[in-house]
Amino acid sequence: MPRAWTTPGGAATPRRPCESMWLRHPGAPGCRCRCSTSRLRLAHRWPRFWGRSCGLWQRWCRGVQTKSLPKIATAWMPGISCFISGWGCRAMHRSPPELVDIVRNGLPPVNGPRKTVVILGAGIAGLAAARELRAAGHVVTVLEASQRVGGRIRTLREPFSPGQYAEAGPMRIPKSHVLVREYVDLFTLTMRPFRSFNPAAWFCSHGHRIRLGDVVSGQAPAEFPLEASERSLTLHDRWERLLAPYRARIGNDPSMWVRIRDQLQQLSLRELLHRAGWSDAAIELYGLVAGFETLLSASAAEFLGEELQDLRSGTSAIEGGMDQLPQAFLPDVGDCIRFGTRVHALDQDDHGVKVHVETVGGRSVVEGDMAICTLPFSVLRHIEVLCPFSWNKRKAIRNLHYEAATRVFFEASERFWETTDGITGGASVTDQAIRTVYYPERKPHGTRGVLMASYCHGQDALRWGALSPTERLVQARENLAEVHPGCEQYLTAGASVVWSQDPYAGGAYAFFQPYQERELHDAIVAPEGRYHFAGEHASKQHRWMEGAIESALRAACAIHLHP
Repeated sequence: MPRAWTTPGGAATPRRPCESMWLRHPGAPGCRCRCSTSRLRLAHRWPRFWGRSCGLWQRWCRGVQTKSLPKIATAWMPGISCFISGWGCRAMHRSPPELVDIVRNGLPPVNGPRKTVVILGAGIAGLAAARELRAAGHVVTVLEASQRVGGRIRTLREPFSPGQYAEAGPMRIPKSHVLVREYVDLFTLTMRPFRSFNPAAWFCSHGHRIRLGDVVSGQAPAEFPLEASERSLTLHDRWERLLAPYRARIGNDPSMWVRIRDQLQQLSLRELLHRAGWSDAAIELYGLVAGFETLLSASAAEFLGEELQDLRSGTSAIEGGMDQLPQAFLPDVGDCIRFGTRVHALDQDDHGVKVHVETVGGRSVVEGDMAICTLPFSVLRHIEVLCPFSWNKRKAIRNLHYEAATRVFFEASERFWETTDGITGGASVTDQAIRTVYYPERKPHGTRGVLMASYCHGQDALRWGALSPTERLVQARENLAEVHPGCEQYLTAGASVVWSQDPYAGGAYAFFQPYQERELHDAIVAPEGRYHFAGEHASKQHRWMEGAIESALRAACAIHLHP
């Protein structure tokens, strides 16, 4: 059992300095200051979060006014204290060590009446929250509209040969994603390296086929009208020159990232590159090589955050398929999941929550003390909320941008990309409709293999979605033949996934447009009465399983601590 779950003694006289791992702040227990946070803390004896209290209150102290203390203090503040701790006091996208301890040791056992918690969605966020709350002694019910767990973690095994599979959802885990890796270790799953870049892969543009490593090292096709100064630098050097001032500002003070991110979230990536002096041709080349050409209008903070923190290095995948991770939760929570249960309305009052659901047997109501909604906002947009959420929450649900993504896969009787082109792992890029081709890193028995023949975002993904499944395979096969001439003879089966057409996803992942972080993020993560929110969209680590798990543990902790 974690050792630091204590409550302050309530004494106003400080016994030790106000300190934390991340910052110093007068709102910690025992502080003499008269800020709103200090008054709330001393008056209501809220639980410390493993001894790092002052970090929890930094964001809340800015917004609380003294005149609003009585109303706030009697409502949901104990839960808010914990939801802030999940991300508010951290400068960089790193999951705090307290959450790692929850994965390792669990929440402390229930001290008092146990709660009945309804969790909407059996994706990785819903599963993580359910496991930790149930282990602590709470009664948990998970409502899942489909007939499987994992949500957007989806491994395709059909229509491929036995032992072959493809990842329609997450396909890699960065080494810095400690929460995901903790669960992988906990469930004794096996990891293998995942290579994102391979210099032997192909760059195909304007009718040219060049090794990707040559393009990155400066040998761009002549059709790109780069300026002389741009041709004198490699693509990698130009990108590093862009990042250098930000790296210097961060230096040994990660808290600088908060200010940098606030500046970057006001610009699209294209605007940032233009301001840095990049020509249109250089931006096009970068967009093609990085696979981001259709995402250049998104917030620059979404891209540079990962680059500045090196979150993409040391990536791994789960041997045998990423779906093994959600499947590993089933022994702990499988019997509390209600499959085929679609949520169509949410309600709450002073006594609890009511979730209106529909199954093949008809409509019914699931009641509980509190709830965690892990549904993407693109799905929540179509669910009736009988007791209306706040204005800011409704705005966030309406406006949060979800990126479209489409993937097309082929099984080949022979791994021609290895035998003919010498490519193992990594990805080729092209200006054709398929955009990016990913190659498997693993070495299955025999000669067969499955490659991701197309990975597209944005407008490209929507255009693929407008085609029928058969038409997708036909066009992908034709485009793939331009990257790998003669490959058609080896293709034996194919499949495609269009995430914008999935009724339980409504898109691939949340992705901020300029200014959306400032305008929407706080509202996205804030609880609404007895409803808490989790999922990759409720974390600044968008698109990643790490963000989904982080938000789930934050919500579970908030409910667990609520009186």
